[in-house]
Amino acid sequence: MSVFDRPTSKELLEAVIDFISTEIKSDSHPANKKFKFQIVLNVLNIVKREDESGEEINKKFTELGSNFIGKNGFTIERLSQKIRDKEFDHENIDLVDFLYELTEEKIKIDNPKYRK
Repeated sequence: MSVFDRPTSKELLEAVIDFISTEIKSDSHPANKKFKFQIVLNVLNIVKREDESGEEINKKFTELGSNFIGKNGFTIERLSQKIRDKEFDHENIDLVDFLYELTEEKIKIDNPKYRK
């Protein structure tokens, strides 16, 4: 339930994505303008994917990360500091697996085509 009326933020985002996609396909814009539209479209799609999945990914990795570093309140900064302080060996397979899985999830948000 939301106190906000329609269109929702998700619907508005979809409408803008659809509009820009249509503009890119039209012949009424020069190539440099279409390129700029494509950049905007890419950014909006990242925002859309993060809105759809970001909270779930954050929750998952905050939990996994807290278990991994042995503290609640996991952050990438804390993990980075532990690596810099050599509390974790950069060849630690658990660390490598954790970072690999985190990177995979981030790529799904940034550009799923990178995984192909």
